[in-house]
Amino acid sequence: MASAFESQMMLRMSEPLVEYARHLEPLFPHMEWNLKRSGYTIETAQYLAIALYLTVAVFMVAGVAVVPAIIQQGVPNSLNYIMFTLIATILTFVYVIILPAAKMSRRGVLIDNDLEYMLKDMQIQLSAGVPLFDTLVNVAKGEYGECSHICESIIQEVEQGKAITDVLDDVGMWSPSEYFRKTLWQMVNALKSGSDIAEALDIIAADIRMEKENKIKTYGKELNLYGLIYLMAAVIVPSMGVTLLAILSSFLGKGVITDKVFYLIMLGIAVFQMVFILFVRSKRPNI
Repeated sequence: MASAFESQMMLRMSEPLVEYARHLEPLFPHMEWNLKRSGYTIETAQYLAIALYLTVAVFMVAGVAVVPAIIQQGVPNSLNYIMFTLIATILTFVYVIILPAAKMSRRGVLIDNDLEYMLKDMQIQLSAGVPLFDTLVNVAKGEYGECSHICESIIQEVEQGKAITDVLDDVGMWSPSEYFRKTLWQMVNALKSGSDIAEALDIIAADIRMEKENKIKTYGKELNLYGLIYLMAAVIVPSMGVTLLAILSSFLGKGVITDKVFYLIMLGIAVFQMVFILFVRSKRPNI
């Protein structure tokens, strides 16, 4: 399914900016790779033109929204509104520029999640004597997420008359997953040399399984450190700190610890726990 950036309406509206966008291509040398590996089918100049169009649109909308305030308060008193317009414009351009890289990384994770099971399925079918093309057809019909979608595109290109080795080589070049790229190129080498494809797939599946196990072990060791940090920052320090403040208040007066200080401590603990949970969750391996 094409994304909103590949819609005909978006391409048509940004078309006048394509020539200007071509001058920006040298500033983003990896954009073509990111677009291909993230699944976009548009050229670099077209995508940069869309980025310019959205940036200009946000600038105009934000500018029109703050014009009444600027007219009423004057330019010197409306710097906050002007800064809001500039920041919204810059963030829009940065977001659109980094979106392909983020989508590429997310797509690579989705591929790696199902790749091991797909390789096992292919190995069983190839060992049973099923031809490689029929194996790809069966995998494309299976529920292997992004891997099935890629196999479906491979089948479509082969049915159009292209050699299967050329198709596998091209798809491997644009794959966002290193292991999937290695899998396709191993299949190409096996087809050209006449060796056993099932054996090569078994080796790659074993490497993927070993890497997943290493990630789990590493994450388990990191959790011990994270647990210690949480215990110190969320339990020991607040409780001992409040106790120390209570003791000091008996010597220095009741103004040392007030309701305001107590609520600030509670708010700090709550914010820390939220940030800590999000941090630990981001470190969890996607397996």
